[in-house]
Amino acid sequence: MTLTDSPNRPASTSRYDAALFIARLGLASLFLFSGLQKMMHLQGAGAWAASQGVPFASQLMPLAALFEIAAALMLVSGWRAREAAAALALWIIVLGPWFHRFWNAPPQMWQVVIDDFFHHLVMFGGMIYVAVFGPGSWRLRGPRKGEGG
Repeated sequence: MTLTDSPNRPASTSRYDAALFIARLGLASLFLFSGLQKMMHLQGAGAWAASQGVPFASQLMPLAALFEIAAALMLVSGWRAREAAAALALWIIVLGPWFHRFWNAPPQMWQVVIDDFFHHLVMFGGMIYVAVFGPGSWRLRGPRKGEGG
């Protein structure tokens, strides 16, 4: 059962759609900021990723930045938001443990690193939610069936 065919859904859906849009904005903000930061500081971002053991970090960093920016814009616009959210969920679940190894963190950094780890786990949950339930009706839509484009 989807949100739109729920028998308990009130007649006015504008509040739900507004809330879903705000949620997408919140989820996208991390990746938009992160991607833009990487783009503005490619050398430093590549050096940091290399220090974490990422192979070919300086070559991969522009691609990572573009991916994060594009996926964030897809979330905000709602265009192919399910696919963007699924891709970001995979991104998070693979890279989160790589970059936030709280089990190896020194005692003075443990709290910061575990907070970052769980921050990413929460983002993973949000992305799965969008991937499963969709972006709501406040979104860009492609051409309708039978229309050109």
